[in-house]
Amino acid sequence: MYTLGTAAKAAGRTKSAIFKAIQKGRISAKKDDLGRYQIDPAELHRVYPPPPVPEKGAHERTVEETAENRVLKAKVELLEELLREVREDRDHWRRQASAVTYQPAPQAAPKSETPRPPWLWWWPWS
Repeated sequence: MYTLGTAAKAAGRTKSAIFKAIQKGRISAKKDDLGRYQIDPAELHRVYPPPPVPEKGAHERTVEETAENRVLKAKVELLEELLREVREDRDHWRRQASAVTYQPAPQAAPKSETPRPPWLWWWPWS
């Protein structure tokens, strides 16, 4: 038989949650001679299933996963640094290409005199 405190620990709840469940009639419980609730474990776990028990080696898996996370974070940081460098190189070469291929807009040629017909080569044109 569970007391209110041990029932709360076994169910992974608070004592007040277990007490409210008793008051609402969701869990049946008896009071002993001292006025403490006595709760049958089967009755408690009918309403509140027990929390899962960690498997053997769960801590080792957690440590391995943490180490794996650190390795993956380091790889992500390296890839982000590489990406930044590649972008800088791209921008540099783009500026180089723009500078090499830059062609200023053609300026209008000065108006020349009207061309003289070839048969008037001897005539003073001014």
